[in-house]
Amino acid sequence: MIGAMAAGNTVVLKPSENAPATAAVMERIIKDYLDPSCYTVVQGAIPETTALLEQKWDKIFYTGSGAVGKIIAKKAAETLTPVTLELGGQNPAIITKNADSRLAARRLLWGKFLNAGQVCTSQNYILIDKEILPAFITELKTAMAEFYPDGAKASPDYGRIVTQKQYHRLKGMIDNSNGKIILGGTMDETERFIEPTVVVVDDVQDSLLVEESFGPLIPILPVNNLDEAIRIAREIHSTPLGLYPFGNKTETERILSELRSGGASVNDAYFHASIPTLAFGGVGDSGNGAYRGKASFDCFTHRRSVTTTPGWVESLISIRYPPYQGKLAKLQKMSALTPNFDRDGRVKFSLVNYILTLGAGSARGAATRFVAVVLGEYLPSLGGRPSRPWRIPYGTDTNTVPRANRRAAAIAYKQYTERRARL
Repeated sequence: MIGAMAAGNTVVLKPSENAPATAAVMERIIKDYLDPSCYTVVQGAIPETTALLEQKWDKIFYTGSGAVGKIIAKKAAETLTPVTLELGGQNPAIITKNADSRLAARRLLWGKFLNAGQVCTSQNYILIDKEILPAFITELKTAMAEFYPDGAKASPDYGRIVTQKQYHRLKGMIDNSNGKIILGGTMDETERFIEPTVVVVDDVQDSLLVEESFGPLIPILPVNNLDEAIRIAREIHSTPLGLYPFGNKTETERILSELRSGGASVNDAYFHASIPTLAFGGVGDSGNGAYRGKASFDCFTHRRSVTTTPGWVESLISIRYPPYQGKLAKLQKMSALTPNFDRDGRVKFSLVNYILTLGAGSARGAATRFVAVVLGEYLPSLGGRPSRPWRIPYGTDTNTVPRANRRAAAIAYKQYTERRARL
C-alpha cells in the first residue's frame, strides 16, 4: 500500500476476514491518519470482495491462495485490468549430504515455526539425502529444545492457528498422513494449538505433500541423491514461491539453475523475503509481478514514454513523408540500428565511436567519464587532494594578472605543495 501511495494512487484496501482484529487495527490507523477521500478500507468476506471486483480498477493487487487468485485474475480479465498476484506455493527445502545439518535444522525450524508456520514463504516440505537424515533429526530435536525449553505451548514466542477452519484442515493433513511423527504432534482445539510437528514420509502423494500446509508441519522425504531431489521438487510444484537449497556451492548452484521459483535463499529459510527493500514475488502459478522497496513503487506506476518534436527538425525528418521513391536508402540509414558486434559476438572497434565516447563505448559511459574529469579538475577529491586555485591559463601574460590574484595563487600553490608532501 505504501508503494501505491508513493506512486500517487488512491487506494481501496480489503483486509482478510480471517484475521478480524488485525483488519480492525488497519482500518482504524487508515481512518485516523490518512485522507479518507484518497484511502479507505472495506471490511467483509466473499460478498464484499465480489462487489469490489465488479468495479473497474486501474490495478488489482492480491496476496492469498491460488484458488482465489484465479477468481480475481479471471474477473480482472473481463475489463483488462492489470493484476499483481502473490499466491504462495509448495516451497521445497533441499538438503544435500554435504550440508551443515545443524545450521539447516536451526534455520528451517525458525522459518517454519515463525507465526506457527502461517507464512507463505516458509518451506512446505524437506527433501534430504538419506545419508545425512539421522544427523539432521538429532539437530532438529536439539534446536527444538533450545527454542522452546518449556515446550511450544507454554512459550510466548509460539503462535496459534488463525481460525478453527484452518485448525481442522491442518489436523486432517496430519491424521491422513501415512508418515511417522518423530517430533511434536500434540494438539489442543480449544486453543487452536498445534505443536511443531515433524513427520518422515515416504510417498510424494502423502497428505502432507499434496497441498500447501500453511501451518507448523514439516514433512521430510528422504532421497537417494540430488538428481532425485530435483526431480521430485519439480514434480510436486514446478514454480513455487520460494526455494531453499542447503549444501556446498556446486550443489546449491545446480539446484538454482535447474529449479524455478519466485525467490530463493541459499543455506537459509526465506531470508530473501525478510529484506524490505528486495523485490519479492512469485512466478508461474505462485504469482506474477513483484513488490517491496522500489519494486512496490514500480508495481503501481506506468512508465509512459513521451517525445517532443520541435519545428526546427522538420527538414531533417521530412524524408518520412510520401512519396518514398528515391528515399528508401536514406530512410534505412536514418532508422536502421547496426549492432556493434559480429556473428561470433566479437565487439567491433570504431575509432570515431571510441573518441566520441571517451573510450567508454557508450553515451552513458562517456558522460560518467566527463563528469569525473570535471570533478577531478575543479573540485577537491575524496582522497583529500585540494583544488588548485593558483592555476593561471597557459600563455597568459602574468603582468596583466592583478597583483592580488598572483599573490593568492602563490600562497595556494605553497599550501598545496606542503600538503602533498605530508600525504
